[in-house]
Amino acid sequence: MINFEISDIRKMTKMLTPTADFDSSFTFYYDETNNIRKFYVREIDFNSSFNSNFVLGGLVHEGIQPNIKSLFDRLNLQNNIKEVKLKHIATGNFLDCLKSEKLNYFLTWLLDSDLYIHYSSLNILYWSIVDIVDSAIANSEIAMQLELNFLNHLKNDLYKLAKLEIESVIELFYNFEYPNLKKEAVLEFIEKLTIIFDEYIDTEEFHFGLEYLRQILKEAGKKDSLPFVMDEENYILIEEFSQFYLRPIYLFENSNHIFDNEVAISEILANHRIIDDNKEIKNYSFVDSKSNLFVQASDVFIGLIGKLANYINTNLREEIIDDLDSLSEKQLNNIDLLIDLINKSHSKNIAFLHSIDSYEELTKMNLIREIRDKNHT
Repeated sequence: MINFEISDIRKMTKMLTPTADFDSSFTFYYDETNNIRKFYVREIDFNSSFNSNFVLGGLVHEGIQPNIKSLFDRLNLQNNIKEVKLKHIATGNFLDCLKSEKLNYFLTWLLDSDLYIHYSSLNILYWSIVDIVDSAIANSEIAMQLELNFLNHLKNDLYKLAKLEIESVIELFYNFEYPNLKKEAVLEFIEKLTIIFDEYIDTEEFHFGLEYLRQILKEAGKKDSLPFVMDEENYILIEEFSQFYLRPIYLFENSNHIFDNEVAISEILANHRIIDDNKEIKNYSFVDSKSNLFVQASDVFIGLIGKLANYINTNLREEIIDDLDSLSEKQLNNIDLLIDLINKSHSKNIAFLHSIDSYEELTKMNLIREIRDKNHT
């Protein structure tokens, strides 16, 4: 049993996001997509697609539980369906899902209801490599004085480079048993990593970020230290996702958190005793999703967000612009409904939405918003 003291981390999070409401009482329902349990590097690939985000979240409401049965009644699903999932509402990739009339009704109903959505989305490739940048920063007194925004741009450049040179990155990680670098191998790892920079470092897009990153990595090499990618387990990039289940529970400590009854999740939470100033927090429960329509609706929504993340991660800006220009009226209407639902929830409480991702992918979502906003004006 791990005693998990949360008072300091709650205070810090509230200080960093002063407009977020972590103290009101809400009821959160959860499902997840792309829960791969563990992410690791193999000799020629990863054990799972690096383009698929892990997403946890679903529906949330304040006060009395709204009546959601009317939503499911109007979807006209087959009577033999015991548990509604996204595949019963919409199928295929993200753009294919947008063709669904049932999805249109689902999103419209949520938008017009007293329900909101919440999610935490994790880009697993980004999360797997940012410790390289943080380790280099930890070795540089000058870099440690820089603004967070600039440091995140360094992480973004490394992420973009990794996507462009993914085979080289996989080979590098495997050969050096990343993220368990040995002290005597740190300098060689840095040298091999910065060789991957060579083709890009003189381009306008990459020059400033990669050159700065190369300099602070060189400092780290002199000390034979990249502290956050040493003394870990060979090849294991993400051991498990427990912190993402724990995060909303301890941040929204006055709320109720309702999870689908999965053994893996219950074991994670049961292993943590959440303490706030000597008071134990027990604000979560498990239900059978077959008997809980809110959890089923959470599956539909989170499944859609997972497909959106995969679409964003695998398409360039130019391709997204072309796609939006060629979608049907129904597809565009469903995109607008999804954006409006996210905006409605963000306006209610910015803390409902949480992403650990690169600027590269986050700005693509902003691009979709901007294009659709222009079409409305």
